[in-house]
Amino acid sequence: MNTNTKLQTDMEKIDLSKDIAVIGGGYTGLKAASRISESGYHVILVPQHNDADFNFSVLDVPSTEINRVKALENEVANNTNVEILPKSTLVEATGVPGDFTLKFLFADSVIEKKAGAVVVATDTAVNPLNTIYGLNPAENVVSLSEFENLLASQDTKKEIQTGQKTVAFLVGFAHEGSPLLMKRILNSVSETVGMDGCSAYVYVNNIKVADDGLERLYKQSRDNGAIYFKLEKSPTVMQENESLTVRFHDPVIRKDIELNPDMIVCEESMIADETNLSLAKILRIDQGPMGFLQNENVHRLPVNSNREGIFVIGSAREVQSLSQSWTDVDNMVLRVKQLIGDGEKSISAKAVVDREKCTICLTCYRCCPHEAISWDDKAIISQVACQGCGICASECPMDAIQLIDFTDAEMADRIQKAASAVTANTPKLVAFCCQNSAYEAGMTAKAFNYQLPAGLQLIKVPCAGKIDIHYILDALVEGADGVLVLACHHGNCKSESGNTYAKWRINDAYRKLEQIGIEKNRLEFATLASNMAVDFARIVIDMEKRISQKKD
Repeated sequence: MNTNTKLQTDMEKIDLSKDIAVIGGGYTGLKAASRISESGYHVILVPQHNDADFNFSVLDVPSTEINRVKALENEVANNTNVEILPKSTLVEATGVPGDFTLKFLFADSVIEKKAGAVVVATDTAVNPLNTIYGLNPAENVVSLSEFENLLASQDTKKEIQTGQKTVAFLVGFAHEGSPLLMKRILNSVSETVGMDGCSAYVYVNNIKVADDGLERLYKQSRDNGAIYFKLEKSPTVMQENESLTVRFHDPVIRKDIELNPDMIVCEESMIADETNLSLAKILRIDQGPMGFLQNENVHRLPVNSNREGIFVIGSAREVQSLSQSWTDVDNMVLRVKQLIGDGEKSISAKAVVDREKCTICLTCYRCCPHEAISWDDKAIISQVACQGCGICASECPMDAIQLIDFTDAEMADRIQKAASAVTANTPKLVAFCCQNSAYEAGMTAKAFNYQLPAGLQLIKVPCAGKIDIHYILDALVEGADGVLVLACHHGNCKSESGNTYAKWRINDAYRKLEQIGIEKNRLEFATLASNMAVDFARIVIDMEKRISQKKD
């Protein structure tokens, strides 16, 4: 490969499968299947549930929405453009965006399907918290899910009403909770006070009403007779046979109060689906906190994973309300259309492999954060999956990979021009800036006329992970007094680990500089976000002062 001139690549036409796999048969999965099919794509819907084709429940769907979602279930079940694989489990996933091969286990057989994109729409599970209150499960001590199921059955609901029950709800003392949990509580409270002779007492730490309609629902339940006690500490709850006692200090009337409810409903924590871990391994996508599938990276929002063509929506990525989940569906459909289009895409290469240099060491395969690299007799880069970060190019020990717009030859030319730029009696500073963060911060600082060093030259790179150690050394050799490597903050790198690779190379550069007798303070590594123009100016001004003082 000749890297002395800009690499030339022709546009390549790639066929993309218009089959879209949706994993998860809850309300978000149903909505996703419906909306994708409306857009002209064939849907492979995999409920991932052992008992029924679909697995939404009162847990996930408020009673006010159950008829709406039931209608959606019927619509999807009768949609000829939706192929349902009931009681099937994803066991293998290979391929690249537009051409994934998925294998599902059904009974004792394996079903193989092709898909252009994969949408993960698993739901939440619940963890009862009654033990934190010192309560044992009983007929009169139930979890929120159990109480919702009682209300969903006309027979058991009639039993509650006939007994003229006083129901106490414990909320927000065992864990922080969420608007979705509060919506379930408020719906249950509203149904309780709506039954003749029944009353509801709600002991709550923090009323989470930051979602559509929740404040209205809270006020309506109060108007209908529900009594709320907002407490800083959990009430004392005692359970003796069938007798229940709740003691607490009322901060309003400033008295200790004791009540004896007929039934106690304990809050729950909503947790990630247990299948998320296996799905993450099979699909090779990053896990987020608490078992969810989207890590806390601003570049993943709202529905992206670290792999192009694999989208995470609804409660697969975090605990969400129904309205939030359906907003995720809208965003996901837009991304599917952008990726798949009409099934054919013209694309030019972002990175190319010199097959004569490649020794199949698999370094590029291991370090690619987007799973864009595979191999046969040599490394192969999927241009649909490739994000052009350049980590593979900088990590390749044989220099067998080049980025189209950032070849080593082009970078050497930019470094030479930047380091040799004429400046009057001021240090020459070369700053390698990630285009997703530091470069934007630097350009903003210039646009707002912030004080910047006269000898500062910016070199834009696609990701800090593209900055080779020899770029740094070349800048010093060419005349730079100081070199800065400015990357994204930890956890906010678009390529996930580009800033980590950059930091490793900086540490290696420090070691080399020390060996050849160059002061380490002529090299600096820092992290920035794109909106941190003030911090950008501070970092470069501080380095200019430090180098000027050293010269003096």
